[in-house]
Amino acid sequence: MRFVPTIILAVMMLINFARGAIHAFAPDGGAHAIAGLDITQNTQTILSLFATLGLQQIAMGLFQFFVLAFRRDLVVIALAFQTVETAFGVANLYFYRTFPVAVPGAGFNAGILAILVVVTALALRQELSQRQAAR
Repeated sequence: MRFVPTIILAVMMLINFARGAIHAFAPDGGAHAIAGLDITQNTQTILSLFATLGLQQIAMGLFQFFVLAFRRDLVVIALAFQTVETAFGVANLYFYRTFPVAVPGAGFNAGILAILVVVTALALRQELSQRQAAR
């Protein structure tokens, strides 16, 4: 169980790189080809927003890579940050500014959120236990 948080962070890094690359570099950012959104009106605005999202996901993946490669002591912080970001994304997909069509990634992101909540709690518990043992 000790390595589960690190493994989940590595998986999230790969997901962020993959999603980020699609949103930032695919011709339609995945908006139409994957999500089925009509991008005929305000195409440039939609593509710009998707690219911004994708570049942010790539930046998150780079931070996670840094943590995994050089600063494993920051795994809890990286997981917590990813959990909050994913929670905001899921809240937006389901409650705040929802899409006019069902987005295929909505259920996937809700599942990721559930896993992240559990693993972040586990990582925090492990870190607190290690600090108490060091005293």
